[in-house]
Amino acid sequence: MNIKKYFTLNNLKSIFYLSSISAVMITILFTKSDFNIRNSELIVAELAQITQIPNTVTSVILGTRLFDTIGEVTVFTLAGLGVKILLHDEESEKKLLGIKDTTIIQLLDLSALLCAFLAIELAIRGHLTPGGGFASGVSGATAITLLMITGRLQRLENYYFKYNAIAIEKFAVVVFIIVSLFSFISILDPSIISIRVPQKLLIPVLNIICAFKVTFGTWSIIRLFILKRGLLSK
Repeated sequence: MNIKKYFTLNNLKSIFYLSSISAVMITILFTKSDFNIRNSELIVAELAQITQIPNTVTSVILGTRLFDTIGEVTVFTLAGLGVKILLHDEESEKKLLGIKDTTIIQLLDLSALLCAFLAIELAIRGHLTPGGGFASGVSGATAITLLMITGRLQRLENYYFKYNAIAIEKFAVVVFIIVSLFSFISILDPSIISIRVPQKLLIPVLNIICAFKVTFGTWSIIRLFILKRGLLSK
């Protein structure tokens, strides 16, 4: 057995990198600091006081770190645009089929209904309980995807173009950025606007807008893969 072939320069580099990363992660994991714990408790209390939102995670995502969230929404939009560019020149599948088994269809229909209700719950109450716009959007897109694979793709395509889902997604992005900027201005320089809208009102609105954007954006991406790559083709 030739052991030397396992000790190449590339393998040694990989072992070194993995060992270094593991050492750092283990050190962080097992290092406890009373100072950090106390600071974390103070930060949570301060966030709850500033935003008046019980869900601290939502307070961070759509409050103190809203600028990062705008970047995430923008990146997601660019990802959808990248998929459209990637699949633009590919021919669409001529025949797309869905699941035919009646029992499975009924189970998927029920799952889609539950996902739809969950999406509404996460969007509306995401500032009070775990959830939020991103989770709501994923749940909503899951409901649509479940309907796609049960042979309702053409019907959903009709709805997609009838209600102009592309325009809704773009509109949601623009409104999200405008409301976010309004939130920034109301905090940084309240004198610019006559009325300062409290965070406890802005954050739920941002949650709902984000839910629309993620739902319709994910729907656009998935339908393209199905139509172009034939994920439901025979």
